[in-house]
Amino acid sequence: MSLDNNWDVKPSFLPLLLRIYIVTWNVSTKFPENLSLHKLLGLESSPSQDTDLPDFFVIGLQEVNAQPQNTLYNLFKHDMWTQKFKDLLKERDYVVIKTEQMQGLLLSVFARRKHLLHLRQVETEYTRTGLGGIWGNKGAVSIRLNVYGCSICLVNSHLAAHDHMLEERINDYDKIVQEHKFHVKTKETIFDHDYVFWFGDLNFRLTGEATTSAEEIRAMVARDELKKLIEKDQLLLVRRERRAFDKLQERLPQFPPTFKFEHGTNDYDMKRRPAWTDRILYAVKENNYRNVKLTVEQTSYKSHPSYNISDHKPVTSEFTVKVIRKPQYSGERFKRHHYKRFSYRMAIANGTELSSFDDLVSDLVDGQQVYEDTTERTIMFKPIELWSVGEPNTIEYVIPAGFEESNADWIGIYREDFTSLSEYLAYEYTETYKEKQHQLNEQQQQHQKNTRTVQLTFSENVNLPLGVRYQLLYFQSTGTRGVTGLVGISNTFAVEKRCPSPTFDDID
Repeated sequence: MSLDNNWDVKPSFLPLLLRIYIVTWNVSTKFPENLSLHKLLGLESSPSQDTDLPDFFVIGLQEVNAQPQNTLYNLFKHDMWTQKFKDLLKERDYVVIKTEQMQGLLLSVFARRKHLLHLRQVETEYTRTGLGGIWGNKGAVSIRLNVYGCSICLVNSHLAAHDHMLEERINDYDKIVQEHKFHVKTKETIFDHDYVFWFGDLNFRLTGEATTSAEEIRAMVARDELKKLIEKDQLLLVRRERRAFDKLQERLPQFPPTFKFEHGTNDYDMKRRPAWTDRILYAVKENNYRNVKLTVEQTSYKSHPSYNISDHKPVTSEFTVKVIRKPQYSGERFKRHHYKRFSYRMAIANGTELSSFDDLVSDLVDGQQVYEDTTERTIMFKPIELWSVGEPNTIEYVIPAGFEESNADWIGIYREDFTSLSEYLAYEYTETYKEKQHQLNEQQQQHQKNTRTVQLTFSENVNLPLGVRYQLLYFQSTGTRGVTGLVGISNTFAVEKRCPSPTFDDID
C-alpha cells in the first residue's frame, strides 16, 4: 500500500518471526536404534553448543514399521521414532505438541516450551488413498493449529508409487484435498489456512521412461546436470499444468535425487530410475487479513546423504514465518478517502458513530477478516502451595472475560519437566455452563461472560509420587478427535502425604 503525506499512520510493531524446521523421510520400515539424529535436525552434539534454535520441529515419516506388535507398543507410549526425536529434543526444552499416525505415515510436531500457551485449536486428520481408500498404506495425515493467531496446516503424505502411476498420484492429491475436513470454523479444508506446508514421499518420478534409463540418470547426476534433469520432474510438470499441487510453491531441489538407494550405501539401486520423490512444498495467503501481511521465507532445502538405513534420503527445509502489521490510517483520513463509497453513505444514513468507521473496513475491502491473536486470553491459576496425597484437593483458577469454555475442557496434572502434552498423570473435567444456560436467568448468563473465579476439586484417588514437582495444565477441548488447545499453566508445586490423625487406641 502506498501512502501519501496526508495519511495518518499509526505506529507499527516489530514483526512476529517464527522458524519452522521440517523433516520428511521414508524410513523403509527401519528402526532408529544406534542412529544419531543431530545432523538431520541441524543440532550440535551438546545442547550448550546449539544457538538460534528453530521454534518448531515438524517430523514427517513414511513407511514406519506398522507391524501389530509395534502398534500395540504405540498404544502405551510414543512410537520408537517419535521417542528417538523426543529424547534428543527434550534436552533443548522442546515439547511434543501432537502426533498422528496412519499405518506407516507418522507426523509429529515439537514446540519450544515458551510457545505452549500460544498454540490453540490443535486438530489432526487423515485420509486413506491406498486400495481406493480402504487401506492406509498410502494417503495423508495432518496436524492443523493456530500459532499466535495464524492458522497453519501441516500435511505429511505418501502417494502412489512407480513411474507409470502419475494419474494415480494426481488422484491421490485430489482425494486428500477433497476429503480432508477439519472442525475449526472457516478453516475446514487444507487450503483455508494462512500457511500450508505439504511434504512427504510424493513419489513423483522423471518423465521419459522409454528414453532415459536409470544409468543415464545416474550419469547426469554424476556430471552435476541437475538443472537439466529437474526439467523432467513430474511434480514440476503437473504444477505448471495446474493438475496438482499448483496452489503450493517449491524451491526446486538443488540436491541429487533422493530415491532409490541400496540400503546401507550411497549408491543408486539401478532396479529403479532415480527420482526426487521426497519433497517439501508450502503456500501462504499473504493478504488474508486487512490489518497484517503474512510472508514466508524458505531459508534452506537440502537432502542428507549420510543417512543410509533406507532406500530414501531424508530431506529437510527451514522456513521463517512472518506476520507484519500493515500501516493503519486514522478514522478522519479514512472517512475523507471513502466518503463516496456506498458503505459510507449507508453508515451516515443509519446514524453510525464516526468513531466506529473501522467496523466498515471489512465491507470496503471485500470482507477481509481481521487478524487477532486470541492467545492472550489465558486461564490464570491461583498459586498452589502444596498438594496432599490421599485427600481431595481443591484448586482455583480465573477465567478471563471473553473466554469461551468448551464442552470437554479438562485440567491435567503433569510433572514439572513434562516433554509431551500426552503425559498427564491424572485429570478432571472442568465445570462448564453451556449445558446449564437454560437454567440461568439473564443476569446470571451475563455474569458468566465476565472475568470470574472457579473452583475444581480433584479426587483423593489421585496418587502422585513424592519428591517431584508438578504443574496443572488447562486444555480447551471439544472431545474425541476434536479441537484442543493449551490455555493455562499453573505454578509448580510439591506433594506431601500427611500423617494419619491419631485414634483413641494411639493415645495412652
